[in-house]
Amino acid sequence: MVVITSHNALDFDGLAAMVAAQKLFPAAVMVFSGTLSKNVKKFMALYKDSLDIKYPKEIDLSQVNRMIIVDTANPNRLGYLKDLVFREGMDFYIFDHHPASEGDLRGSLTELHQVGAVTTVLVEKIIENDISVSAFDATILALGIYEDTGSLSFTSTTPRDVSAAAFLLSRGANLSVVANFMEQPFSSQQRQLLQELLSTSRYFKINNMDVVVAVAETDKFIPGLDEVTHRLFEVESSDAIFTVVTMQGKVNVVARSRTGNLKVNELLKDLDGRGHERAASAIVKDKNAEEVIKILMDGLGDKVCPGLLAHDIMSAPVKTIPMYVSMEEAGRIMLRYGHTGLPVVEGDRVVGLISRRDVDKAKTHELGHAPVKGFMTTEVISVTSATPVSEIQKLMIEHDIGRLPVIDNGRLVGIVSRSDILKTLHGQDYPEDHKTLYLFSDNGEKNYAELMQKYLPANIISVLRLAGEVADELGYAVYCVGGFVRDLLLRVANYDVDLVVGGDGIKLAQKLAERLKGRARAHEQFSTAVIVLPDGSKVDVATARTEYYEFPAALPKIERASIKEDLYRRDFTINTLAICLNQDKFGDLIDYFGGRKDLEKGYIRVLYNLSFIEDPTRILRAIRFEQRYHFTIEPDTFRFAKDAIDRRLLGRLSYKRLLQELILIFSEKAPLPALKRMKEIGVWEYIFPEIEFEELKWDVLERVPAIISWCKERYHWLDIKQWLVYMLVIFSGLSEKRLETLLQRYSLNKYDRKVIEDSFKIPVLTEYLNINHNLPPSRFDEMLGMLDKENMIYLLLCIKDELVWENLANYIDLKERISVDINGNNLKELGLKAGPIFRRIFDELYKLKLDGIIHDREDEINTVKKWIEEGKFIDSVVD
Repeated sequence: MVVITSHNALDFDGLAAMVAAQKLFPAAVMVFSGTLSKNVKKFMALYKDSLDIKYPKEIDLSQVNRMIIVDTANPNRLGYLKDLVFREGMDFYIFDHHPASEGDLRGSLTELHQVGAVTTVLVEKIIENDISVSAFDATILALGIYEDTGSLSFTSTTPRDVSAAAFLLSRGANLSVVANFMEQPFSSQQRQLLQELLSTSRYFKINNMDVVVAVAETDKFIPGLDEVTHRLFEVESSDAIFTVVTMQGKVNVVARSRTGNLKVNELLKDLDGRGHERAASAIVKDKNAEEVIKILMDGLGDKVCPGLLAHDIMSAPVKTIPMYVSMEEAGRIMLRYGHTGLPVVEGDRVVGLISRRDVDKAKTHELGHAPVKGFMTTEVISVTSATPVSEIQKLMIEHDIGRLPVIDNGRLVGIVSRSDILKTLHGQDYPEDHKTLYLFSDNGEKNYAELMQKYLPANIISVLRLAGEVADELGYAVYCVGGFVRDLLLRVANYDVDLVVGGDGIKLAQKLAERLKGRARAHEQFSTAVIVLPDGSKVDVATARTEYYEFPAALPKIERASIKEDLYRRDFTINTLAICLNQDKFGDLIDYFGGRKDLEKGYIRVLYNLSFIEDPTRILRAIRFEQRYHFTIEPDTFRFAKDAIDRRLLGRLSYKRLLQELILIFSEKAPLPALKRMKEIGVWEYIFPEIEFEELKWDVLERVPAIISWCKERYHWLDIKQWLVYMLVIFSGLSEKRLETLLQRYSLNKYDRKVIEDSFKIPVLTEYLNINHNLPPSRFDEMLGMLDKENMIYLLLCIKDELVWENLANYIDLKERISVDINGNNLKELGLKAGPIFRRIFDELYKLKLDGIIHDREDEINTVKKWIEEGKFIDSVVD
């Protein structure tokens, strides 16, 4: 015969596990091993006819050859069936979730699982074997899981328990029945016992942990000591609790712990107790309560791991603000360092605390100019560095405060925030606002001196090596950084050298300029300098710095920092690369943030999730770099960019900053893919909301690079503003009124604004030239002579008639080649008085030369003589 049984004082997990085991082994007989817990007894009083469970006296125990034991492996807990365990040849199947202990049974099948309820293990096997479960069965099994996991709230609960419970609910488990039997009211005896335990509670501080020991004695056996202990634990709110209750001459011990620093099952081993790390019990027959307490206290000294103290989790050094700083400035400082509050000091003394909420309230009432003193909380609750974290948590909850200064001997040594406490509770799983996206680089030994020698011009190599020598003389570290390094690794020509100095950047720039026979222009405010070399080329030098942002979309502030901090402030990982120039490390790559790997993968990746919130212009830069290098915006980076766009952060930017980024995009070799990407991810509407993207003249835009290249090659027009040409085409569909609105938004300089305003003439000129094919060059000059180069290119883009194009090209050829050779002195020699007439003469001569009527200096002089003879300039002839 095979029997299924569980421990004495059967609880719902034991009962449910027995029911589940019979589903797996339907021929086995369920047998109670002894007494039932109060709640199970009430359940069986109602459902005894629905569950066929025997008592030992109802079966022939001599026929039993296998025992399926659930929820225990301890033979001493098998009550009336204990003797069966020691019968020769007895086989065991054991399913348990308690930690293994000495003296436990081992069977031909033994399964020990770290789950909240052993019923979970058997439910998993039911699922695995596709065994049907009725709603009634599901309710009993759910009772077992919910009871032993505290309705899935105990720390011993695992995802497996939750999955098993979900399965049972899907099979019709009745939670009303579960709640009815789990939430039984205390009996009068239990209430009386609870009161006695409350009145006898003893409090101990052991290794920074609060421990409560409560003692009681009764002649009767009162069931449910575990439930009474649980209720007492809720009232006392300590780190651990032990109830020591003498009943009918036996000492019953129940232990509970809220922390992994005290494993109560280990402690109760000295009393032959068993259980889990945070819940265990023991029954002691040969000792009295005080002897048991002494054993517990002796064990606590050895087995309690020290709890965390304030100095283990506090932030230090502490950033503080004086009490007379304005609320607006206090808010900026908090944003700068990512804090939600700061201590307020007067001298060395902490006099208050100020929070972001206080700042927001002040701004709401237009009191941002007011000093912090009038808004700060003056009742400062503080702790010492030796204050246990558990006590700090209680203080925060009790007083509803988010940060506590840590003060030792009157000196501020640190601060503990809510976030610090939450990290102790949740560890690495605690969600933070600030997350890094970059892949940590192994920063292995990579030296690119050979690559530099191969791909960089000799004059640049000389500058870089000399920079390293000067830095060594000054005791500084110096690096080339940013786009220069990025493009070197990509084998892309880029000779714009940026140096970052771990020291005084201006001092190094001055020394280096002197050695290079150049000059240094310093910008003290930003700790930067520009070295202008004899050949006109430039080298930018900066002191290593970090940037912070006052509020979303604000410009950066600057402070001194290490090279790592300097690189961390940059926009994308591919721009965080640096190469050391000091002589002993010349060519060594510095790669803290995985930039080299992202170059290899072709990823544009920001360094942290708030990057686009701090500076939304990075969205435009991400698009520019993505399209320039044919890279891909990394998925998380793309998601954060979209989030910033959806939150309309681009709308908070000044149009001056937007214009700067647009100029860079339109100055790329092939900017059109970037425009399409801007439209794709929702940027376009913030840039040019007046312009319908689909109505752009794409055929004209696509010809811009070719026409500009033609003009540069044919006419040597090297100062063309390519970005402005693109804007002329993009703006061409706007009315004058809408264009004026757009120009008021974007702060253009006088030249750029005039170019755009003059572009309105181009469609009229195009139409006129298309109709009049045989115009002389001088007529072209009357219409086009004052056109800037950008509008001239725009006109060439607009003309589609081949003959008109040839006529216009011929005019530009002549315009670039022809000039008047004589000057004012020559006119004076011919007897003319200086005045406005000279300009008229030169203009007339220029037209004649354009039209091929006159050709050289001699022709010019003869023509003027003829005009004088004809009396054309009679008023200007000297008497």
